[in-house]
Amino acid sequence: MKFVALPHDDACRLMAGLALNPKTDTSGGIAGIADFIGDGLSFLLTGSDGQALAAFAVQVVQRERGRALEVCAAQHLGARGDLTRTILPEIERVFGVGCDVMNIYTRRTGLVRKLEQAGYAEVAKIMQKKLRA
Repeated sequence: MKFVALPHDDACRLMAGLALNPKTDTSGGIAGIADFIGDGLSFLLTGSDGQALAAFAVQVVQRERGRALEVCAAQHLGARGDLTRTILPEIERVFGVGCDVMNIYTRRTGLVRKLEQAGYAEVAKIMQKKLRA
């Protein structure tokens, strides 16, 4: 696997489907993909054959008592295997150096199950109420 840096515009194009999709949008419909990516660094992950596997953005956030690696956005680009099992360990290894925790925000129950199998645990819930229609 190889990580290739993605310019912000390319990352937004590749991951645009995450925003406003009720299965993946964790903002309740108020954020665009540029909001999710924020100040994160975006990458394209390719397999050994050069085929694109995923696009994702990560950022390291310094907190008072430690550093968190956060996955800002991630988009599976092909139907090749279980990326939770194959890609997450690589993201942790390459980008998690010096970090205490890794955070992933999702609303997909199937992904939650896979993340739990990979050692992740739920640490919070986000409650939202619409104030304007």
